[in-house]
Amino acid sequence: MARDNSLSKLSKKVKKTLPRVMIDTEADFASIKIAEGVERKSYIKNGMVFCEDERGRIIEIQILNLSSLALSKVS
Repeated sequence: MARDNSLSKLSKKVKKTLPRVMIDTEADFASIKIAEGVERKSYIKNGMVFCEDERGRIIEIQILNLSSLALSKVS
């Protein structure tokens, strides 16, 4: 899925190693890059976007509505 986030807005520094975690509190979004690769398809499951490469391996997990996920864990 395409995102229009500049790296300067992310609250975490982007690491060169994997896994790479990026959090954007303004967009209420987090991304966990698990493996290198080009996204071929993605799907939403339980409020998370799973991105797969051409071999069907999950290379990234994107968490939507991060604040509501955090609030549900506290209850």
